[in-house]
Amino acid sequence: MRSRRLIIIGAGVSGLAAAHAAARTAAERELNLEVLVLEKESQAGGKALSLRRSGWLVEAGPGTFLDNEPEFQELLAEAGLSEQRITADVASKHRFLYRDRQLCEIPSHPLRFATSGLLGPLGLLRMGMEPFIPRRSSGAPHSGGDESVWGFAARRLGRQAADRLIAPMILGVYAGDARRLSLPASLPRLAALEEEHGSLIKGMIAKRRAAPERGLSAGPSGEMSSFRDGMQSLPKALAADPRITVRYGATVEALWKEQAPDLEKTGGFRLFIAGDHDPLFADAVIVAGEAWAAADLLQGVAPISAGRLAEIEMPHVAVVALGYDGDALSRVPPGFGVLVPRGQDTRTLGCVWDSYLFPGRSRDGCLLVRAMLGGSVDPDLGGLSDDELSALARRDVTEMLGLEREPVFEERVRWPRAIPQYDLQHSSRIEAVSAELATVPGLFLAGNSLEGVSFARSGVTGRRRGIEAAEWLATAPGA
Repeated sequence: MRSRRLIIIGAGVSGLAAAHAAARTAAERELNLEVLVLEKESQAGGKALSLRRSGWLVEAGPGTFLDNEPEFQELLAEAGLSEQRITADVASKHRFLYRDRQLCEIPSHPLRFATSGLLGPLGLLRMGMEPFIPRRSSGAPHSGGDESVWGFAARRLGRQAADRLIAPMILGVYAGDARRLSLPASLPRLAALEEEHGSLIKGMIAKRRAAPERGLSAGPSGEMSSFRDGMQSLPKALAADPRITVRYGATVEALWKEQAPDLEKTGGFRLFIAGDHDPLFADAVIVAGEAWAAADLLQGVAPISAGRLAEIEMPHVAVVALGYDGDALSRVPPGFGVLVPRGQDTRTLGCVWDSYLFPGRSRDGCLLVRAMLGGSVDPDLGGLSDDELSALARRDVTEMLGLEREPVFEERVRWPRAIPQYDLQHSSRIEAVSAELATVPGLFLAGNSLEGVSFARSGVTGRRRGIEAAEWLATAPGA
């Protein structure tokens, strides 16, 4: 059997998980497989970027993952990182909203929630009616064959809860507009609660009975986790796999499908690299870059998929990490952080209080917070200068947390294209892309464009594509 070559475009967590899984599967299948990863940047990780600066550890992208994905746990074990995983401090169970210039904790206990003031009497009454709201009819009128996150929340919990609770949560996860994002694509577990139990509250009670230690929560199960040296630890560990080769500074400018020389073979692909005279040949390709980059590459081999991926909005998001000394830490209540509903005279979407989450993220006794700004609800943020962005983040953090001192540390990272927005056409987009890729043998799509934006889900998606690619190469004509 001749040697086969699999090329993976993108060395984020998804692309490297694909490379690792493909190499492992090839070894199990006794397939002579070369696995090459091409990455345009100078390091592995993509948006999983962990920056250590003079005693501060800043996550410029995803800051945590949930350990509720068995396949992801297998990936961690295979990468040798199980012992490096750390779980968030108990303080992370405390979450806050910023309303009327005050930090308001979101209690998990029903009685405390009812007396918290987060919802008014009518809002609480409407939310209490949720178990009696029927399931949504499959024939109900809606846009694009889907229902928005806000529409779902307003239908089941009432408009007040949708505005004050669900919309800020979507800002924190997607930096997106809950009225424009698809419920089944963006929050599939909430959709499943209604489908399986007919009610969110009934579903939450059922989950509590199954796992009483979690309390009454509609959120996903699992412990919030990271690694001792930050989220970039996983892509770095995967990139060090001796069975794969990662080539940095390699920008793929074009991807073409080779015509098979005869009916006994499947052809292959040619990849054109910036600055290289000769193209690279691959028997199979996994495109694991971001949606916009994948759209550019797929125009010549999967034009329908290219068009649908190009539709995905990825708004500008900025992360501004601020470190404070003195009594700043004692002035901020222990917790995960704060979300900010729109209309609160602040442009910050939310803040994460890293000092309370994991050890070693800030200097001893100091406070480290990360402010997130921009997203689809604030498209003008990308036009601010770096100085204007810093001033805005400092002002918002000072007002929200009541701090009376200037930060002693700042790290600023801007992502011109940040988080994919799974809009009301996303289900049809997945169907169209899947259907076309099935007609292009040897071509696979990973990344977070379609199947979930979380760090763990991206890793699982890549792992699955890597296994599929290796299995296909082991059985493809001409192998």
